[in-house]
Amino acid sequence: MSGPGSVLIFECPGDPAELFSRLRLFSSAVSLGGVQSLVTCPARSTHAGLAPKVRAELGITDRLVRMSVGIEDPTDLVEDLHTALDGTGRPAGLAPRRRGRATT
Repeated sequence: MSGPGSVLIFECPGDPAELFSRLRLFSSAVSLGGVQSLVTCPARSTHAGLAPKVRAELGITDRLVRMSVGIEDPTDLVEDLHTALDGTGRPAGLAPRRRGRATT
């Protein structure tokens, strides 16, 4: 992939709400449309109306997180996610931020 537009789906190691509160560049949203980076927990948003058993059958756990990657600097987004997952509120020792567009 050579540009923005990826969607990541993963199981959060803890409460997604706590992770979301530590993110600075990803905004919490129900829909993953738009050019900005967004994050959602389907069990608490788009699929909240389904019974837990139905969600489980669909593979939608309470810790499932969907992230859409927008047009922000990829290095900044990776650092933001690492910092939020680390839980300390400080960068997790990643490489210095690059300027400009990413090349792949």
